[in-house]
Amino acid sequence: MSSIAIARNAPCPCGSGKRYKDCHGGVVGGAPSEPVTAESLLREATVAFAVGRTGAAQALLERAVALAPERADLLRERARVEMTLGDMEIAEQSCRAALDRAPADATAWNLLGELLRRTDAEAAEAAWRHALALDAENSEASFHLGNCERRRGANDAAIVHYERALRRAPKHTGVLNNLGLALTAMGRVERAEACYRDLLAVDSHYADALANLATLLHDQQRFEEAVGAYERAVAVHRDFPAKFWIRRGFALAEIGAMPAAEASLREAARLDPDHVPTQVDIGSLCMPQGKYEEAEIFFSRALELDPGNAYALAMLIYCRLQHCQWDRLDEQLSTLRRYLEDDTPRAQYNVVPFPLLTMPLAPRLLLNAARHWAEDLTLRAGSPPPRPTIPRPRGARLRVGFVSSDFREHPVASLLVECVERLDRKRIETFAYSLLSADPGPMGRRIARAFEHFVDVGAEAAAAIARRISEDEIDVLIDLNGYTTYAKSEIFVSKPAPVQITWLGYLGTMGAGWYDYVLTDRFACPPALQPFFTERFLYLPDCYCPSDTKRPTAAVAPGRAACGLPDEGFVFCCFNSCYKILPSVFDVWMRLLAELPGSVLWLAPGNASARASLSREARLRGVDPARLVFAPRVSLAEHLARHAHADLFLDTAPYNAGTTANDALFMGVPVLTCTGDTMSSRVAGSQLCAIGMPELATTSLGEYEALALALARDPVRLRSCRQRLRANRTTHPLFDMTRFTHALEELLLDAWENHRAPRS
Repeated sequence: MSSIAIARNAPCPCGSGKRYKDCHGGVVGGAPSEPVTAESLLREATVAFAVGRTGAAQALLERAVALAPERADLLRERARVEMTLGDMEIAEQSCRAALDRAPADATAWNLLGELLRRTDAEAAEAAWRHALALDAENSEASFHLGNCERRRGANDAAIVHYERALRRAPKHTGVLNNLGLALTAMGRVERAEACYRDLLAVDSHYADALANLATLLHDQQRFEEAVGAYERAVAVHRDFPAKFWIRRGFALAEIGAMPAAEASLREAARLDPDHVPTQVDIGSLCMPQGKYEEAEIFFSRALELDPGNAYALAMLIYCRLQHCQWDRLDEQLSTLRRYLEDDTPRAQYNVVPFPLLTMPLAPRLLLNAARHWAEDLTLRAGSPPPRPTIPRPRGARLRVGFVSSDFREHPVASLLVECVERLDRKRIETFAYSLLSADPGPMGRRIARAFEHFVDVGAEAAAAIARRISEDEIDVLIDLNGYTTYAKSEIFVSKPAPVQITWLGYLGTMGAGWYDYVLTDRFACPPALQPFFTERFLYLPDCYCPSDTKRPTAAVAPGRAACGLPDEGFVFCCFNSCYKILPSVFDVWMRLLAELPGSVLWLAPGNASARASLSREARLRGVDPARLVFAPRVSLAEHLARHAHADLFLDTAPYNAGTTANDALFMGVPVLTCTGDTMSSRVAGSQLCAIGMPELATTSLGEYEALALALARDPVRLRSCRQRLRANRTTHPLFDMTRFTHALEELLLDAWENHRAPRS
């Protein structure tokens, strides 16, 4: 082997740019005067390569190969440097030359595999298998072969290779990460999670592992933990694909962080602007935040990309109803009806059912939509595990569970609370599962006290809540949400209770086989509607709707001026949400105002956009917008007290007043409604029948308009109506909570006994 000396004042061969004596003090692999050898150059090249001075490493290795061309290791390392520099063909030549000299060099075979990976996958795999044949425990070959198996979907074989690689390299982060992926694909999530956590103990900033762990936790519905992992990943690295931001957004939404969830999905849309589901999801997240105009932009964009997307169309209509934008409404409803007529269970026809209740749609279309939605829920939730039969001794208390996101200042809680307080605890043991964090306000505290057992499960996934319900041995489970915003419908898919009932919070069919009954009455759901419900009707004797006779009312009502009302003039009112107001009903209202000079229409505050829209629509119909009075938001007690100034409550159709009608009737204000052929269009009429005023439940808008005008023009008749209403409050069933609660108890006990009874 030849060698040469380097002058101390010459440039250092390591490529640093310094003089040799200043860079290394004249030492290359030995004393200052020691001649340069292939070995010393290899050591210098190794150092240079390790610190990223790849060009210098290449120059050093060229000299080393020139000094010792027979050495395979020099050729192999030169090939590695050439590969790093992107000279793949030259690198392959160097690697093959190394293998010609040392065919048993497993490291060179591994390197050859890397060089061939992008151009000849089969040859690359053969090279790694050759390396493994030479060294049965070779971790690098095992790692690469595991990747090959995982890419072709053979995750069980991949796991074998990765486990072998870990025997020699137990802290190898790449192996641990990919083993986690393979284990996840095989459903071995506990071991996969352990891999990611072992990896992160070695390198807490490994972004892919953080993202993979977050995905694993997300898919297990461990959303709070998933959000933590997503945030750690984002803190390290933001260059993730759109699907990462989508999953992160879903996890954030599940824990109620709507603005952050929206921001995450907006990032996904930036990365993939033509992905329709992301556009729809952003719009859907804007809705509960009251950002209806922004939501409309995203639903419209989704329809530009996919004009046949029924979900996006339904949400666009619902969004526009939220701020009373009615242009093209008839055209859009006609298109939506055509989509809903289609019985084919395709994803684009799976329309969330709740918004449809606000629209003039036939019961069979509502059933179609609910069935498709339920089918999709079944696919997402999977097959429920068999529930063990738990014998309940006769005479034992019936365990009744109530699931809701509305155990707070909400219409459902306002109606329900006294009923729960009155349930006979000698016969019924009550459990509440709150899907949102506990409400610290007066209503939240009161309804929590009303239940014997109250638990906040807002942070729990649907599967965990279902397990909890099953472990609590609930006999009858009542869904107070239905398909509303914060529902977790997957809870009920798994059938954690033998008898499951939907009630109060959702006024339509769930279209699902896992509900046994809908709790209703014969007016809200006459027998003719049964074919359009998958649940059997469980009839309360008087009214589907409980009432709270203990609701607080301010002792002194504010004056008309304080309410924004004129000193004189007839006051029509409707405190329903703005999305329930359709043009056909608004037309009637405006004609009433035109017929009665000095009259006003007193409305719920709504949102700014809705107020502007309604004012514009009034002007278009020749009515001064100043005659629309928007009631400011006040406490429930103050709101009830100000009913003193309302002369007649005008209901909406086809989505009637529920709690707002109950409030008005409780305060002695007559409610005029127009009934239809859906449950949601008959609930105000149900309450009117239960308080002995069925004549106020009209059957057409023409009859509705004529009766409203007659009552407004005949003070004596209206006064008589109000007097009857006040008298009936104490003599009729609507506000008789002793009667209502006893009837409910009997129905629940009968439903349980019917379940227990042997069937022929």
